[in-house]
Amino acid sequence: MSRDGISITTARLTLVPSSLRWRDALFDLFNDPDVADWLFLTGPPTREQLDRRIEAHTQFWAENGYGMFVAYETATGAFVARVGAMLTPATGRIEIAWSTTRAAWGQGYATEATAAAIAFTFAHSTLETLDCYLRPDNTASRRVAEKLGFRYRDTRYLYDRPLRFYQLARPSPRT
Repeated sequence: MSRDGISITTARLTLVPSSLRWRDALFDLFNDPDVADWLFLTGPPTREQLDRRIEAHTQFWAENGYGMFVAYETATGAFVARVGAMLTPATGRIEIAWSTTRAAWGQGYATEATAAAIAFTFAHSTLETLDCYLRPDNTASRRVAEKLGFRYRDTRYLYDRPLRFYQLARPSPRT
C-alpha cells in the first residue's frame, strides 16, 4: 500500500504518515526536556539520527502498509503527536507507540490519535496482537493504554530499562 494519500480524520485530529516534512516538529517534540525524559536514556536524537529514524519509518510503511503517523489539530494545523506502529527490534513484534507535545497533555489527544492508529494497523495487517511498552512510572500513558484495551502482561527489560509490557488483541469481527 502506498503512503500517498493516506489520511485519517478523527473528531479533532488528522493523522498522516510520518515523513521528513515533519522533521522540525518531531525534533522539537523529542527535544522538549519533559518528553525526552520519558523516551530516551541518553538524550534525544540529533537531527541526523532523527532523519534516519524517519527514513526507517518510511521504509516500514513501504514494506507493511501501516506505520508511524504524525497527528495535527485539524482546525489549526498544529502538530500534537507522533503515534503508530513500529517494529520492536528486540522482540521482532509490532508495538504501538505515542508521544504528544506538552501543549497537548491532558487533552485526550494521545487516546484519540492512538485509537485511530490502532484501528488502521489492524485494518491493514493480519496482526493478531499489538504490543505496548511503558515506563512503570508513566501513569498518563498507562491510563491511555488501559482505556484503549491494552492489558498488562508483565514487566520486561527492554530498551535498556525495565518496562511494563501490555498487549492488545485484534478485535473480534462483528457478526
